[in-house]
Amino acid sequence: MARSLDPDVAGRALAEALGAPDAEVVRLTQVHGRIALTLEEPARKSRSSVLGTADAVITKQQDVLLVVASADCVPVVLADPVTGWIAAVHAGWRGTAARVLDAALDALAARGVRPENLHAAFGPSISRDRYEVGPEVVAALRNAYRGIDVPAEAVRGGREDRATVDVAAFNAATLRARGVRADRTTASGLCTSSTPDLPSWRRDGSRTGRILTGIVGAGALRAP
Repeated sequence: MARSLDPDVAGRALAEALGAPDAEVVRLTQVHGRIALTLEEPARKSRSSVLGTADAVITKQQDVLLVVASADCVPVVLADPVTGWIAAVHAGWRGTAARVLDAALDALAARGVRPENLHAAFGPSISRDRYEVGPEVVAALRNAYRGIDVPAEAVRGGREDRATVDVAAFNAATLRARGVRADRTTASGLCTSSTPDLPSWRRDGSRTGRILTGIVGAGALRAP
């Protein structure tokens, strides 16, 4: 994870921190949608690029750092050590209602990735008690997750018709429903809004920075 107002600077800093200083940093033009792109080309060293307009990206290429930017939204990275496929996903409430994480999982499954082999990690995002929304957000999420075992405490009633929502919990429920093992899923436990040195759109508005959360392609590492 890296923080900067300049995504190229942050991307290179993140690559350094992950022990891959020469990795190609691949970002997205994020739009809170459901599209998942695939990077097919091998890495070009010491290069940063924007692959396209999407909120998820997958690759099997080595020496590539996939990154997503967030400032309250839920960043998720996925890795399959058996096949070498990796993914980075940006899931705000709109992307979560659109099931963007499912789109990434579908793209991985189409390439032979088995969900039980996946490892998942959640970066910092806004916590339920800091994220008050209107009834339209709750309705969109509940409609999108009918039949999915989302914990009841993911939504808590608030003032008048308002509620507080744990967007990360909806995405975690997606992983469980798709067969990703709970013991292979980790979370930072950090709330962007209540952690002063993390960017938070809800707390600071448009002047805030962005967190880059990423994962480096290293190829298949071991048998299942």
